Amino acid sequence: MTAPGRRSSPWRRPDGAPATWLVAALATVLSAAPAWADHPGGLRSEGWSPLTAALVFGGLALIAGAIVVVVVAILTRREDAPSE
Repeated sequence: MTAPGRRSSPWRRPDGAPATWLVAALATVLSAAPAWADHPGGLRSEGWSPLTAALVFGGLALIAGAIVVVVVAILTRREDAPSE
């Protein structure tokens, strides 16, 4: 219980013990190690040349665009009325 006129702190439970989540968050932050994104030596594979990457991803974008056009054309197709 808090004394009259005092507001309870969000960092403490009503019985006065620190919040469990605060302790867990603090332990996580302090134990985190920096991540090494680029592995040197034998673990690193050589990337594609810029020209190869541009051709491959440009081709994939062209194929995706063609698929979108075909799907839209199929979905918006109107039935022709027979003319007599």
